[in-house]
Amino acid sequence: MSGADKLQEKIITEAQSEAEAMLANARAKEAAIMAKAQEEAAAKVAKITAAVEKQINEQRRRHQTIAELDARKAILAAKEDLIEDTFKQALARLQGMETKAYQELMSNMLLAVAQTGTEEIIVSATDKPRFTAELLSSVNAELARQGKQGKLTLAAETRETQGGFILRGGDIEINNSFAALLRMQRDDLEPEVAAILFS
Repeated sequence: MSGADKLQEKIITEAQSEAEAMLANARAKEAAIMAKAQEEAAAKVAKITAAVEKQINEQRRRHQTIAELDARKAILAAKEDLIEDTFKQALARLQGMETKAYQELMSNMLLAVAQTGTEEIIVSATDKPRFTAELLSSVNAELARQGKQGKLTLAAETRETQGGFILRGGDIEINNSFAALLRMQRDDLEPEVAAILFS
């Protein structure tokens, strides 16, 4: 083999060796790039998965909160309906009292609110028969004993009072109808009614 052939063979061998080294180096870089890309992709997938799970949990929590609020509103509305019904029943019971008990209650109420003893008593047409001459005579006699004039009269005028009465003296009216009295006392009575109903 001549020197030129040897030189040519040496150049070819060195070139092949250098090409193989470059190819190996390129493959190593490719593997490193692929590994890094897979690592970054896995990190992005994990981040997206965590964000989606967080969003799902947040939506689930919101739905649960809304459901709990709706349930509380429904319970509160049902309780308010029961309380309202209780007050309606109380009004109905007062209106439906037996005549003697009703007259006794009216007598006590009239004695408590009459200022001069000369006022007019306005009642509903339904209650007018319960305000008998005997009831008025008894109340007026007691008012006279208290130093008042004892001249309460039953007005010709009637109003829908739902039980009880309106006491008129001149331009001043005192509403002692059952509905008005329950309305005035409702704020004080409602907590007690709720405690009885829901304890």
